[in-house]
Order: sequence, then C-alpha cells, then structure tokens
Amino acid sequence: MRYAIYYAPAPRSALWRAGSEWLGWDAARGVTLLPPALPGGLLARLSPLTRRAAHYGWHATLKAPFRLAEGVDEAQLLQQVAALAATCTPFALPLQIGTLRDATVLRVAGDCTAIDALAERCVRQLLPLGASAPDRPGLSPREAELHAAWGYPYVLDQFCFHLTLARFSREPALQAAIERAAAAHFDGLLQAEVAALSVFVEPRPDEPMRLLAECGFAGSLTRHLR
Repeated sequence: MRYAIYYAPAPRSALWRAGSEWLGWDAARGVTLLPPALPGGLLARLSPLTRRAAHYGWHATLKAPFRLAEGVDEAQLLQQVAALAATCTPFALPLQIGTLRDATVLRVAGDCTAIDALAERCVRQLLPLGASAPDRPGLSPREAELHAAWGYPYVLDQFCFHLTLARFSREPALQAAIERAAAAHFDGLLQAEVAALSVFVEPRPDEPMRLLAECGFAGSLTRHLR
C-alpha cells in the first residue's frame, strides 16, 4: 500500500470535475467517468496516453507515492499531514497548458515561489513517515542524488508543479490536437486554489489511487475513504 501527498482541487469544484472527466477516473468517489466529447477519432487515440495519469488520479505531486516507514500507521500519517497543513496559508495559482518532460500538463503561469515552498516543506517535514525508496535507473546525477536523499528525483530544485493530462505524443498533429482539446475542455478553469493537502492512497499496485483525506489549511481533516 502506498500513500502520496498531492495538491488536488476540491472534489466539488469545477476544476476537479473537468480533470476527472478528462482522465476518466474520479478518485474521490472511486468511479469511472465518461470521457469528454472530443472531435472525430481523438478519444481513441488519447485514451492510451491518459491511462497512466488516470491511475494516480487528478493531482499535482507534492510528495510522491511512498510506503509507510516501519512503526508509522495511517492515523499518524494523517495527523502529521494535518499538522503541517494547519500552518499554511491559502493561495491561488494561474495555470496554463504546456509540456514537462514526457507529458502534456497544466503548469503554473507565473510566480512559483509559494507552491515551490509548500512542496519543499512537504518533502522535508514528512520524510520520516516514508520507507526508503528503491533505486531508479536512468536519472541524471542530480536526480539520482535527490532520489537517494528524499525518495524521489523531482524535488527541491528539480520540482515543477504540474497536473498531468497525458503522455506527450511524438506525432505533432496528434499532440497539437490534444492541446487544442485540453484548451477547450479547461476553458475558464485555469486557476488552482491551494487550500489543502490531499492524501491519496493506492490500496494495491493494480488499483487506481483514491482520495483518502483532505487536510485543510484552516485545520480541518475531511476523510473521503474509510
């Protein structure tokens, strides 16, 4: 069983609904959703590119999936995440459609200082809760150094806030069509309201991740999965 600390839009928000529909998976309710209506033939070509993102749910990673350290249980995890969240102040992030490494994403359109600081706090303060991560091949020297120290290579100076839409397509026409479809689907919704830390759980490797709880910056703890 793995857990992760994410930014996720509030489950009743329009951005949550739009992202969950795009991926075809609602991690709060644990249900498969009908995908959005897309121009001729695009859906069939898009579905294989969203499958991996759908497994992890509609989110932006703050602390990547991890197994609990020995002696740590779920209640302690939620307690520590809620304590961290209660020290944070809400903020908003304007978003834009773009690419990052091998993915099409929603990423920050402006100043990243606040979200970078939040992600760093999650990585540093919650490190003792997670078990050591296995080696990961194919990393740059800096990424390997970060992975060894923090259990994930894309943290601290390598962190870039993003919500994954799909794997990047090497076919220029298909990639352009995906970006046009995403722009239409998320029209008017390109702002993230960051007011909670969301804890997701992956019960088994073959099961998609679920929203376990939201730890609000005002001190609330809302469980979505019992």
